[in-house]
Amino acid sequence: MIMINKSNKTFITGLIMSLLFFVLFQAVLVFTAVASCSNDNEIEMQGHCRLYPPKAKTLVLSINAANGFINWERVNTLVDSGNWEVQELILENFGSVMKEKSLTDALESSYHIMKDTLERLQPDILLASSKGVGVIAYLASKELWIKRPVILFSPIPNPIDGLVDGSSYELEWSDTIDVMRHHNLGPIMVAAGSSTDEEMFISEALREPSACGEMHTDTGTFEKCKDWRHVVVPGDHHWKNLHKNEAVISKLIDYIVLWIEKGKGDD
Repeated sequence: MIMINKSNKTFITGLIMSLLFFVLFQAVLVFTAVASCSNDNEIEMQGHCRLYPPKAKTLVLSINAANGFINWERVNTLVDSGNWEVQELILENFGSVMKEKSLTDALESSYHIMKDTLERLQPDILLASSKGVGVIAYLASKELWIKRPVILFSPIPNPIDGLVDGSSYELEWSDTIDVMRHHNLGPIMVAAGSSTDEEMFISEALREPSACGEMHTDTGTFEKCKDWRHVVVPGDHHWKNLHKNEAVISKLIDYIVLWIEKGKGDD
């Protein structure tokens, strides 16, 4: 028979308390680890949380070629389902050079700043408004932007020496589209206003046989321009500059970002 004296009782009690403390300490560690895994940049691996780099945001570069103001800081706060942000490149003196000389001269004077910015930021998507569609075509012709996504707000083509024939509006459209298609730009979203002018100079022009051809109204897709989508927004040519449409712009960017992600998943 084992006799337990007072000193043995003290030793056993201390041993039990130590074991209980150890078990409790381990439980706290596990609870803390599991709880911390709720952070966006942590995942659970073998019962422990491991940090992993957060997913990089999709960078949309808006090229402002003497275009109207869009509050991109405000638009960036309205991101819904996409993980993106817009940065703006303002082409200084673009408008004055174009007015005094030509669009071609304005493009050439801005070539180096556009090239340097593209190389430095390496954006995922380019965005341009109005005459900015000519900027996109020019960059594609210089092979600075090929096989890449584009967002166009109310695009209006203009003649560019040696690239876009300005003898008719139909040729301006067909040549601009040919340049973008030749360099495999896409996917491309074209958003235009619902006014009569926007319908005539953009929506109808895109549907010409020499341009993108027949459009399927239920999907906004075209007969010839694959991976293009056309969206009509209530308003005139300045719809994109209105405060009330900042949420609309955010939704449009959401759409193309998710469209691109879906395309990657289908590859």
